[in-house]
Parts: sequence; structure tokens; C-alpha cells
Amino acid sequence: MRTNQVVAGPEPVEFGPGTARRRSWGLAGLLLAGGVAAYALLVPNALLIPLVSLSPLAPFAVGGIVGRMRAPTVVAEDGIRCHAVFSVQLRRQFVPWTAIARIGVRQRGRRMFVALRLTDGGRIVLQHPNGRQVQDAVAFMQRQHLAACGGTPPVIDRAPLPWRRLRPWVRVTAAALPIASVVGPLTWIVAETGGGGSPGAVVACDQIPRDVAARVLPEGRVHGYGHQAACRWSTDSTSENGTWIDFHIGAWSRSYAERSYRETLKAMRNAGRTPNMLRDGDAYTVAWQDGWGFTAQGRAHVNGYLVIVALHSRRAASADEAGRQAGAVLRAVTEKLA
Repeated sequence: MRTNQVVAGPEPVEFGPGTARRRSWGLAGLLLAGGVAAYALLVPNALLIPLVSLSPLAPFAVGGIVGRMRAPTVVAEDGIRCHAVFSVQLRRQFVPWTAIARIGVRQRGRRMFVALRLTDGGRIVLQHPNGRQVQDAVAFMQRQHLAACGGTPPVIDRAPLPWRRLRPWVRVTAAALPIASVVGPLTWIVAETGGGGSPGAVVACDQIPRDVAARVLPEGRVHGYGHQAACRWSTDSTSENGTWIDFHIGAWSRSYAERSYRETLKAMRNAGRTPNMLRDGDAYTVAWQDGWGFTAQGRAHVNGYLVIVALHSRRAASADEAGRQAGAVLRAVTEKLA
């Protein structure tokens, strides 16, 4: 029996949401979880940082939805079957009338809840009812309590209640979850943003292997871009010669450099190209023919440096030759940085 104006009787009385309402909250929770999962799977890792930074709030969001999905509190002749606020128990716990010393109202924020003061000195705040039903529910429970105890409620004697003892694994889990919910996301964010430290920046023009670059373009020389991370090996007029090599060397954390390298390697393969792997998988080159001639790109990550070499050539006889030339230049740069 569920009612707002409760009257004491032999039938158990329920306080809390009905089945339809609990199912509605369950559906809302599934939709929210599906949206979060889709976002996490579809967006790049860099865009996950805002989502992960909010993860410490996840226990409160999950607890709020789960609390609204929980079965109602049942008040019967032998005691109360209930869920406590923010409890991790899947089933309702049974509290006999003889273990309850007082029944009152507890306010949390703007909401009121029923609070049971137990004979061992502990307190259980019930998930249901809350809000407008609380005053009627407390009055009904107090009448049931007095009737079950013969008019005199038990006193608080601090004697342990056997059914209140928590198992060791529950205690460990309760202590570990808050720590993991904070430490885990922070560790992930530090790794994703390169919080592990990065090597010192280098001047790309100083790292160009001139002897190797001269084999590709003997008449070329170093041309700066005005930024220390980028440089070019070419003649004074790239349009007339049609061949040049672009260099880019960025200093990042090891984790970021490796992740960026893996993502571009995956993108190349998804585009249908077949990379030629170098340096035990830490570098690759890929080459193709285009309207200019042949283009060969090489990438590598070494000690936190992300190295990019791009060769545009009208002199190479084939894409394979352009790829070998770019690979030789890339290998020479990575050896200097290593």
C-alpha cells in the first residue's frame, strides 16, 4: 500500500517512487551513459580532457540517478526495509524496531529525509521518502515504532548491532573509490597534457644533416622560417628547381610525442597508404606521386622530440626512391637527437 495520508495498520506501507517513475530514471541514466560513451569513443583524446576533469563528480551524478531508481522504503510490523542515502548496498537492509531509538527528520540542503537513530549510536538517513512526504512518514513510523516497542522505545546503549558490521572488502572499497576517482583522472590528464616534462627546444636548422640533404639536393642550403622549430633545405627558388625538404622538430613530453606519432601513423594507414617502418617502429616514411612530382613524408619520435620531414621532389624517379631519400634524412636527424 502506498499513500500520502498514512494510517497505521497491519499492511506494509511503502514510501517512495512508483515503478514507472523508477523506470523513467533508469532510461534517463542509460541515455546519459550512452551519450558519454559515444563522446569518449568518437572525439580525439585531447577533447576528452574536459570530460575527464569532471569525473570526480561522477559518483554524485551516479548516486543521484541510482537513488531515484531504488525501491521504496517499506514500513512493516517487524521493522523497516530501506536504502540509506549514498549507500552501496544493492538490496534494501532490514532495520528491526528494537534497534531504533528515535525517528526524526534530517535536512540536507533544501531536502528533508527521515533519519533513524539506532541503539548503537549510529544513524541511518533513508533514501525514501524525501521532500513533502517526510513529515507524514515520520509521524507514521513513530506510531509504528511505539506500538512495536510497547510504548517505550529502546535507549541508546552503544552495544554493537551484528547486522551493522561491514565486511573488510566493503571498507577497503569505500576508502579506495574516492581516492581512485581523483588520482586516476589527474594522472590521465597529466599524461595527456604532457605534464611529465619535455626536453629542451632545439633549432631545427641546426639539426639538418647537411651531408645527407646534399645527396638529395646538392645545390641546396638552409633557409629559416623565422621559427626555431621549422626549417627548409632548398635552393633560392623552389619553383624553378622543384625539389626541397621541409623539417619540423617539436619538443614535447614523451607521452605526447608518442601519442601524436601513433595517431598520424594510424591516419596514414586509414587513408590507404603503406608506411615504411624505421627505427624499430619509432619512425616511418610514406611516399606517393602527385601533380608536383613525388612527395615523401617521414615522422619519428625520439626522447620527447617529434620530428617531421617532408620531401617534395621532381628529381626522384619513383615514389620508392623519394621514400628512401626521405628515410635517409629522417634517420640522420633522429640519430643526432638521440
